[in-house]
Amino acid sequence: MPRCLNCKQKFTPSRFLQKFCNDEQCVDASIQYARDKVNEKRTKEWQKEKKTLKNDLKTLTQLEAEAKKSFQKFIRLRDDGLPCISCGNSTTKDWAGGHYFPAGIYSGLMFDERNCHKQCNTHCNKYLSGNLLEYRKGLIVRYGLDFVNELESESDAKRDFKYTREQLIAKKLQYDLKIKMLKN
Repeated sequence: MPRCLNCKQKFTPSRFLQKFCNDEQCVDASIQYARDKVNEKRTKEWQKEKKTLKNDLKTLTQLEAEAKKSFQKFIRLRDDGLPCISCGNSTTKDWAGGHYFPAGIYSGLMFDERNCHKQCNTHCNKYLSGNLLEYRKGLIVRYGLDFVNELESESDAKRDFKYTREQLIAKKLQYDLKIKMLKN
C-alpha cells in the first residue's frame, strides 16, 4: 500500500499511480501538486528557450570574447611546464596566452596556435606590451628561424580577417574540446 504524499497515511489507491488519499485536504494538496508540476515544466521550457534566445542574440564581439577565452586557456594548458616565451620566467603564477602578432591588429592570426604562447601576464604581456623582441628570440630558440620566417610571411595576408558567427562558435567548441583532451 502506498503512502499519501500529503498526510503520510497508507491508503488503497482507486486510480493507477494515485499519490494522494481521498481526504479533502489531500485532494486539495493533489491539485496544488499537479499545478506545481505544470509550472515546473513551463519554467524548465522557458529556461531552455531563454538560453537559446540568449545565444542567438549574442553579438560577434561577445562570441569572439568567448572563443578567445577558450583559446587562451588552451594555450596556457598546452604550454604548461614551459617558461615564458619572452623572458624565460617560470616562477610567476599569473600567465597569459601572449600573441607574437597582436590579435587586435592581426585578427587572422588570433586563433593561430603558432602565434600564441604562454607568457608572464603582468611583466611581459602587459608592461612590456608583449616583449616582442625577446618573444621572437624565444620562438627561434623553441622552433627555429624557418618557423618564425614562415609566420612573419603569413602575417600581412591575415591582417584584417573577419570571423563569422559560425566560425567563432566553432572555434570556441574546438578549443573547449582540446582543453578537455589535455586535461584527460
